[in-house]
Amino acid sequence: MFDEAFFDRGIDRRNTLSLKWDERTVMNEGGIPLWVADMDFACAPAIVEAVQARAKHACFGYSTDDPSGDEALIGFWKRRHGLAIAPEELLMLPCVVTGLKAGVRAFTKPGDGVAIFTPVYGPFHASIRLNGRRIMPVSLLRDETTGRYDMNLAGMEDALKGGAKLILLCSPHNPVSRLWTKDELTALCRLAERYDVPLICDEIHADFVFKPGVFTSVLSIPGAADRTVMLCSASKTFNIAGLLQAAAVCKNEKMRAALQAEMTAAGTMCGNIFAMAAAKAAYTACDEWLDGLVGYLDGSRALMKQLTEQYLPRAVMTPVEATFLAWLDMRAYGKTCAQIAEKCKAGGVALTGGTFFGEEGEGFMRVNFGCPRALLTEGMRRLGRIMEEE
Repeated sequence: MFDEAFFDRGIDRRNTLSLKWDERTVMNEGGIPLWVADMDFACAPAIVEAVQARAKHACFGYSTDDPSGDEALIGFWKRRHGLAIAPEELLMLPCVVTGLKAGVRAFTKPGDGVAIFTPVYGPFHASIRLNGRRIMPVSLLRDETTGRYDMNLAGMEDALKGGAKLILLCSPHNPVSRLWTKDELTALCRLAERYDVPLICDEIHADFVFKPGVFTSVLSIPGAADRTVMLCSASKTFNIAGLLQAAAVCKNEKMRAALQAEMTAAGTMCGNIFAMAAAKAAYTACDEWLDGLVGYLDGSRALMKQLTEQYLPRAVMTPVEATFLAWLDMRAYGKTCAQIAEKCKAGGVALTGGTFFGEEGEGFMRVNFGCPRALLTEGMRRLGRIMEEE
């Protein structure tokens, strides 16, 4: 049922208040959006049915916790990733970014340094800056020939020696699509232990891993759970980000209490009733849809490489080990991200500029290939045309 033809059909999202499709400051009418990291596929029927069933009850008052929803998340992570989670280790969040911000506030003081591997998803930077902490960027190590990135463990240790009080990690990594290995994660956790700092790990892309890769949760690293918060959500995996529902998993009771105190102070008290229904359905009844999706995206990442070589011969595409995001080195075209974005808007295609992910992103662009392949092909054709023209 959830075969290539299903995902090729996509879904028309225009005029639905879609940030990706309807935000006119980024893309004109008729453009092809390959930017915001959600997908242009219909949700699994079980999710739609769960939301519709809840909507039939014509009262949407305050909600309480749903233990069966927690059990659904726990079962999913055990089934898909072999990770054991206890119900009391879960904290509800509106989104993963809320967890980053709450964690920065819970585990550091104003003026403290927070270490991040860069380039990285923009809200990592913002979560630190907006809360009056210091960003301590650690540049990932890039192979200039292949475009592949490695974890800069020596640089991270320098940051910790320099006084960093917290590490924020993106795993798998957005935007460079790295699947961190168990050895890399173990080495990072040993550094956190040695310098006695907590670690917050965003694992929202855990389900988008391509063979032969296997995802390793940081919580499965021996000893890591004593100082780690893991952030996860059905939102990215099942394309329900607009419903706003996520979770923090923390096995350390003291850390969990500190995190909960920050969320309580901010008024994060109850979940969205439609999001709870959708997430429960996603975690219990949508494995077949997810398996079909990952297979489709695997084919699309191969197509993305082919299209880059065909339409952008001077660009270098970082190997995609995980996520549905491609990181393109466009520096050979001699244009800044702002200049590329301007050309893209005029040329009818939208990407995410690399500077959103940090200074190292200048001259790079991120492409979201989580869309029907015909749309991806036309978008890349347009991009190639505007970049190759003088």
